[in-house]
Amino acid sequence: MAEIVKIEQAIEPALRILEQGGIVVYPTETSYGIGANALNAEAVEKVRLAKEQPSDKPISVIVAGEKQAEQVAELDQKARKLIHNFMPGPLTLICKQREIVPKNLASNGIAFRISSNPFALELAEKFGKPITATSANLHGHPAIYSAKEAIGVFSQRVDLIVDAGDLPRKEASTIYDIVNEKILRKGQIKREEILEALK
Repeated sequence: MAEIVKIEQAIEPALRILEQGGIVVYPTETSYGIGANALNAEAVEKVRLAKEQPSDKPISVIVAGEKQAEQVAELDQKARKLIHNFMPGPLTLICKQREIVPKNLASNGIAFRISSNPFALELAEKFGKPITATSANLHGHPAIYSAKEAIGVFSQRVDLIVDAGDLPRKEASTIYDIVNEKILRKGQIKREEILEALK
């Protein structure tokens, strides 16, 4: 049974669970997400099982900043330009991954973003490593925006749920594949804005 903690008291308990290789449902700038140590293959596998997610679907991560992104991604000049222009914010970048990235997290490029949600950002900063950011929903089901629904779906599947009440419904982040120079998911940031920033 998951521990349920109000957001005001949740940073320390969430850090403890992450350090222990457990998984946490927490608020992001879009919907609730499932967080685990992205560099721990066993923790990543727990996320997949909790979501009932197919093994071939990559899992994105939240990082605290450019330096933390470098733990998992090879950042070229273009990637750095987009980070400086749009992050924190609704942009997910896919870059070439480093050897340290577990194969069950991603095998063909690592997707990361810097969250504009204060809790998610603080959690990544204090944890010191990237955190999985896949949406907290069962595979094929819609994203979850209310703590009540998150508790209903995940109280038997995760170690801790951060209760941030109802989150504002926002469009998902734009996903831009920097290696192949293409948008994989349309979101708040438009293609024209990305191309302009890369000039």
